Amino acid sequence: MRTTREPTKYQGVYQRQFKDRRDYRDGKPDICYDITYRVDGKKVWEKVGWKSQGYTAQVAREIRFERMQAVLQGTPVGNQIKKNQARDTHEIVTLGDAWTVYKETWLPNIARPINQYSRYSLHLEPRFGDTPLDEIKPLDLETFKQELFGKGLAPKTTHHVLCLLRAIYNKMKEWELYDGPIPTEKFKMPKVDNSRVRYLTNEEADSLMNHLMQRSLTWWRMAEISLHAGLRLGEILALTYGDLDLEAGVIHVREGKTGARMATMNDSLKKLFSELPPGHHSTLLFPSKTGQLRTSLDVSKTFARVVSTLKLNDNVTDSRQKVVFHTLRHTFASWMAIDGVPLYTISELMGHSNLEMTKRYAHLCPDTKREAVAKISARTKKISAGI
Repeated sequence: MRTTREPTKYQGVYQRQFKDRRDYRDGKPDICYDITYRVDGKKVWEKVGWKSQGYTAQVAREIRFERMQAVLQGTPVGNQIKKNQARDTHEIVTLGDAWTVYKETWLPNIARPINQYSRYSLHLEPRFGDTPLDEIKPLDLETFKQELFGKGLAPKTTHHVLCLLRAIYNKMKEWELYDGPIPTEKFKMPKVDNSRVRYLTNEEADSLMNHLMQRSLTWWRMAEISLHAGLRLGEILALTYGDLDLEAGVIHVREGKTGARMATMNDSLKKLFSELPPGHHSTLLFPSKTGQLRTSLDVSKTFARVVSTLKLNDNVTDSRQKVVFHTLRHTFASWMAIDGVPLYTISELMGHSNLEMTKRYAHLCPDTKREAVAKISARTKKISAGI
């Protein structure tokens, strides 16, 4: 799509607005910043970067000043220009170049691209953003994996980060934009066993909710939704007023991990939702301070402080046994299993992609197998007695 360069308030700095490309942070049309200066008497145009990448007109102005200083001092500026132009011509040089193409071409196809943005910006970009693709080796990934573990990242989170790296490489090769080695092919991904095995007792849940209400009404409400409907944090953060149907008693989960589904409201949630301040159909229930969508990585310190105050994780070394926000969803399923709700129903309510994921709760179910066999015995006795 051809766009017009519009001048900014800074001399030599221009901007182009792209209506078909959105800034993932606020949903508004993205803006590309360009600068112009002269080299050997010839006017040169250089793309600086996108607003969604953190660039501003002022940053572009500073870069333009650096270029002009380099020209005056006789320092070559061609390498930087070539690197920026590579992003426009899809010449893949670094992982950062590959990410630019990947996010513009592929991310619009996935359900929750904001999580991928977070994984790249928080972990991959600082470590490999400026590294040429063919210089990232399997040993580098092994070191990187250990660095992530050292920062306290869970195996599953680390796995997601490395899977994104692998996906970027695979797409570059698939689109014939890169023909070098793929380091993940000779690298062993971290083993993932993040299945939660701990659930809250009635007393723990009551205490947790009471303390949350005293500290943060917002996080108490989100915790209640997870505990009473089994929603994931990311699903809760994506809820809008239009997703609530109080009359039918359902929540339309449109941003589910395994696709859209409907969750059921109980009386507690109906009361909670009816007490929310009024909002527009498309307004988020729990936006960030700037009114935008929070990410799944945005876990409030409030929740962790309450857990710490109640000492729910004291002397707990196994991460799967620690109480985290996701424990509320696990508690929802565990309590249903204990109360004899069929696993298939639990699976539907949880939004699991298959029944295998729900079988972890089977050990909590009443001994229905023994009861079922006993019914067969009772039936045959009736037949023998001629009843």
